[in-house]
Amino acid sequence: MGEYIVIRADLLEAAEMLKVLPDVGKFYWEWGPIALDVAARWLPKKGFKILPKFFDANYRPGTVGDEADKLIESVGGCTLRMEGQVGPIPIWNSAILELPEMREELKRILEEDVLDMSFEEEVAKVWGDRVDALHFKAEKRLRDDNERLRDLARIITKLVECYDRIGNEREKEGMPRFVEFEFYIPRY
Repeated sequence: MGEYIVIRADLLEAAEMLKVLPDVGKFYWEWGPIALDVAARWLPKKGFKILPKFFDANYRPGTVGDEADKLIESVGGCTLRMEGQVGPIPIWNSAILELPEMREELKRILEEDVLDMSFEEEVAKVWGDRVDALHFKAEKRLRDDNERLRDLARIITKLVECYDRIGNEREKEGMPRFVEFEFYIPRY
């Protein structure tokens, strides 16, 4: 089962966003829960700070106390909401897209393959795969996982562009730059 990004906005914000995002069908993204969980644990080893929290269904703002947690809290970038029977899940506010650190992480994913075979080995451990026997499969899965991660970075980068463009247009019209929408990955 894959995941997708849910984007929520009030009617006026959504109307502005749709002017910037002509093909919302491209916002579909698929990466299974196991890959998300492994990414939440694995990406910090590669220097990522904010995106691992985005993948972590158990992230609670203000409880970690690391640099990324403080950055997220400083812009009010993540809250918790009750979603059905699942319990509280992280809901990301568009303010997180202001952070240069977030933009840098997205840029890095778009420019290079950040996942390596150690990521696939972690996924294999969860799945129970024998990595040595399935090495050829793991290499293909690695290419696919890097592309899926890049797909997500493209989507979030589109949200960054949307945030910037709407904010710039509002500034030109003498209005506050404030742009607000939320996004999250539903976890079932």
